[in-house]
Amino acid sequence: VCNSSKNRSKRKGTIYQNFLIKKRKISVEHGKKNKNGNILTTWKKNRALNQIKNKCKQIHLDSNLLVVDYPSDFTKSVTCQVCEHILSDPVQTTCKHLFCKICIFKYFKIMGCYCPSCKHTCFPTDLTPPVKSFLNILNSLVLKCTVSGCDEEILLGKYSQHISKHTEIKGKEA
Repeated sequence: VCNSSKNRSKRKGTIYQNFLIKKRKISVEHGKKNKNGNILTTWKKNRALNQIKNKCKQIHLDSNLLVVDYPSDFTKSVTCQVCEHILSDPVQTTCKHLFCKICIFKYFKIMGCYCPSCKHTCFPTDLTPPVKSFLNILNSLVLKCTVSGCDEEILLGKYSQHISKHTEIKGKEA
Protein backbone atom coordinates (compact mmCIF):
# COMPACT_ATOMS: atom_id res chain seq x y z
CA VAL A 1 0.00 0.00 0.00
CA CYS A 2 2.78 2.43 0.88
CA ASN A 3 4.74 1.71 -2.30
CA SER A 4 1.79 2.40 -4.60
CA SER A 5 1.30 5.92 -3.23
CA LYS A 6 4.90 6.82 -4.06
CA ASN A 7 4.36 6.13 -7.77
CA ARG A 8 1.47 8.58 -8.12
CA SER A 9 2.30 12.04 -9.33
CA LYS A 10 1.42 15.11 -7.35
CA ARG A 11 -1.07 17.69 -8.51
CA LYS A 12 0.30 20.45 -10.61
CA GLY A 13 0.48 23.90 -9.08
CA THR A 14 -1.36 25.55 -12.00
CA ILE A 15 -4.75 24.45 -10.68
CA TYR A 16 -4.50 26.81 -7.74
CA GLN A 17 -3.11 29.70 -9.76
CA ASN A 18 -6.58 30.63 -11.03
CA PHE A 19 -7.55 31.67 -7.52
CA LEU A 20 -4.62 34.04 -7.29
CA ILE A 21 -5.28 35.91 -10.53
CA LYS A 22 -6.49 39.44 -9.91
CA LYS A 23 -9.43 40.67 -11.91
CA ARG A 24 -8.77 43.67 -14.05
CA LYS A 25 -10.53 46.82 -12.91
CA ILE A 26 -12.76 48.35 -15.52
CA SER A 27 -11.76 51.93 -15.98
CA VAL A 28 -13.58 54.65 -17.86
CA GLU A 29 -11.74 53.74 -21.08
CA HIS A 30 -13.24 50.24 -21.03
CA GLY A 31 -16.89 51.28 -20.48
CA LYS A 32 -19.57 50.91 -23.14
CA LYS A 33 -20.16 53.78 -25.51
CA ASN A 34 -23.61 55.04 -26.37
CA LYS A 35 -24.76 56.25 -29.78
CA ASN A 36 -23.13 59.67 -29.26
CA GLY A 37 -19.74 58.11 -28.50
CA ASN A 38 -19.97 59.00 -24.80
CA ILE A 39 -18.85 56.38 -22.32
CA LEU A 40 -21.62 54.93 -20.13
CA THR A 41 -20.63 52.90 -17.13
CA THR A 42 -23.14 50.56 -15.52
CA TRP A 43 -23.66 52.79 -12.50
CA LYS A 44 -24.64 55.67 -14.77
CA LYS A 45 -27.16 53.39 -16.50
CA ASN A 46 -28.64 52.29 -13.19
CA ARG A 47 -28.84 55.89 -12.03
CA ALA A 48 -30.65 56.84 -15.23
CA LEU A 49 -33.16 54.00 -14.80
CA ASN A 50 -33.77 55.00 -11.18
CA GLN A 51 -34.47 58.57 -12.33
CA ILE A 52 -37.09 57.25 -14.76
CA LYS A 53 -38.67 55.20 -11.96
CA ASN A 54 -38.69 58.12 -9.52
CA LYS A 55 -40.30 60.50 -12.00
CA CYS A 56 -42.92 57.87 -12.84
CA LYS A 57 -44.02 57.70 -9.19
CA GLN A 58 -45.63 61.11 -9.68
CA ILE A 59 -47.43 60.11 -12.90
CA HIS A 60 -48.19 56.38 -12.77
CA LEU A 61 -50.06 54.21 -10.28
CA ASP A 62 -48.25 51.69 -8.10
CA SER A 63 -49.20 48.02 -8.35
CA ASN A 64 -49.82 48.01 -4.57
CA LEU A 65 -53.06 49.91 -5.24
CA LEU A 66 -54.67 46.80 -6.73
CA VAL A 67 -57.56 45.70 -4.51
CA VAL A 68 -57.44 42.03 -5.47
CA ASP A 69 -54.30 40.04 -4.68
CA TYR A 70 -53.57 38.75 -8.19
CA PRO A 71 -50.94 36.07 -8.94
CA SER A 72 -47.47 37.51 -9.45
CA ASP A 73 -47.37 36.51 -13.14
CA PHE A 74 -50.59 38.42 -13.84
CA THR A 75 -49.38 41.45 -11.90
CA LYS A 76 -46.13 41.35 -13.87
CA SER A 77 -48.08 41.30 -17.15
CA VAL A 78 -50.01 44.49 -16.30
CA THR A 79 -47.01 46.44 -15.00
CA CYS A 80 -44.42 48.35 -16.98
CA GLN A 81 -41.04 46.61 -17.01
CA VAL A 82 -39.19 49.94 -16.94
CA CYS A 83 -40.94 51.78 -14.09
CA GLU A 84 -42.66 48.78 -12.42
CA HIS A 85 -45.99 50.64 -12.15
CA ILE A 86 -49.38 49.75 -13.65
CA LEU A 87 -49.30 50.31 -17.42
CA SER A 88 -50.34 53.79 -18.47
CA ASP A 89 -50.98 54.33 -22.19
CA PRO A 90 -49.42 50.92 -22.96
CA VAL A 91 -47.47 50.16 -26.12
CA GLN A 92 -46.15 46.84 -27.39
CA THR A 93 -42.77 46.20 -28.98
CA THR A 94 -42.15 43.87 -31.92
CA CYS A 95 -40.98 41.25 -29.41
CA LYS A 96 -44.40 41.49 -27.67
CA HIS A 97 -43.25 43.17 -24.42
CA LEU A 98 -45.46 45.89 -22.90
CA PHE A 99 -44.36 49.27 -21.54
CA CYS A 100 -45.81 52.67 -20.67
CA LYS A 101 -45.47 54.92 -23.69
CA ILE A 102 -43.67 57.66 -21.74
CA CYS A 103 -41.30 55.20 -20.03
CA ILE A 104 -40.21 53.41 -23.20
CA PHE A 105 -39.51 56.71 -24.99
CA LYS A 106 -37.40 57.92 -22.05
CA TYR A 107 -35.62 54.56 -22.03
CA PHE A 108 -34.88 54.81 -25.76
CA LYS A 109 -33.49 58.32 -25.29
CA ILE A 110 -31.19 57.35 -22.43
CA MET A 111 -30.21 53.74 -23.12
CA GLY A 112 -30.65 53.26 -26.85
CA CYS A 113 -33.23 51.62 -29.12
CA TYR A 114 -33.61 48.11 -27.77
CA CYS A 115 -36.15 46.28 -25.63
CA PRO A 116 -35.38 46.60 -21.88
CA SER A 117 -36.57 43.02 -21.31
CA CYS A 118 -34.87 40.97 -24.01
CA LYS A 119 -32.39 43.48 -25.57
CA HIS A 120 -34.00 42.94 -29.01
CA THR A 121 -33.53 45.95 -31.32
CA CYS A 122 -36.71 48.00 -31.65
CA PHE A 123 -37.41 51.58 -32.66
CA PRO A 124 -40.12 54.06 -31.61
CA THR A 125 -41.79 53.59 -35.00
CA ASP A 126 -42.16 49.84 -34.27
CA LEU A 127 -44.29 50.41 -31.15
CA THR A 128 -47.96 49.44 -31.51
CA PRO A 129 -50.96 49.54 -29.19
CA PRO A 130 -51.67 46.21 -27.49
CA VAL A 131 -54.60 43.96 -28.37
CA LYS A 132 -58.02 45.37 -27.46
CA SER A 133 -58.87 42.41 -25.22
CA PHE A 134 -55.77 43.16 -23.12
CA LEU A 135 -56.79 46.82 -22.84
CA ASN A 136 -60.25 45.72 -21.64
CA ILE A 137 -58.66 43.54 -18.95
CA LEU A 138 -56.32 46.37 -17.95
CA ASN A 139 -59.17 48.90 -17.69
CA SER A 140 -61.25 46.49 -15.59
CA LEU A 141 -58.65 46.25 -12.80
CA VAL A 142 -60.02 47.50 -9.47
CA LEU A 143 -57.84 50.04 -7.61
CA LYS A 144 -57.95 51.85 -4.28
CA CYS A 145 -58.27 55.62 -4.46
CA THR A 146 -55.01 57.37 -3.53
CA VAL A 147 -56.71 60.43 -2.01
CA SER A 148 -56.65 60.36 1.79
CA GLY A 149 -60.11 60.00 3.30
CA CYS A 150 -61.56 58.36 0.19
CA ASP A 151 -62.12 54.62 0.56
CA GLU A 152 -63.65 54.01 -2.86
CA GLU A 153 -62.57 51.21 -5.16
CA ILE A 154 -62.50 52.31 -8.80
CA LEU A 155 -61.90 50.61 -12.15
CA LEU A 156 -58.64 51.67 -13.77
CA GLY A 157 -60.54 52.88 -16.85
CA LYS A 158 -62.58 55.31 -14.71
CA TYR A 159 -59.78 56.29 -12.33
CA SER A 160 -58.92 59.60 -14.04
CA GLN A 161 -62.59 60.71 -13.88
CA HIS A 162 -62.70 59.88 -10.18
CA ILE A 163 -59.51 61.81 -9.43
CA SER A 164 -60.78 64.82 -11.42
CA LYS A 165 -63.82 64.91 -9.08
CA HIS A 166 -61.43 65.21 -6.12
CA THR A 167 -59.55 68.08 -7.79
CA GLU A 168 -62.86 69.88 -8.54
CA ILE A 169 -63.87 69.61 -4.88
CA LYS A 170 -60.48 70.97 -3.76
CA GLY A 171 -60.81 73.82 -6.28
CA LYS A 172 -64.23 74.83 -4.91
CA GLU A 173 -62.98 74.75 -1.30
CA ALA A 174 -60.02 77.02 -2.06
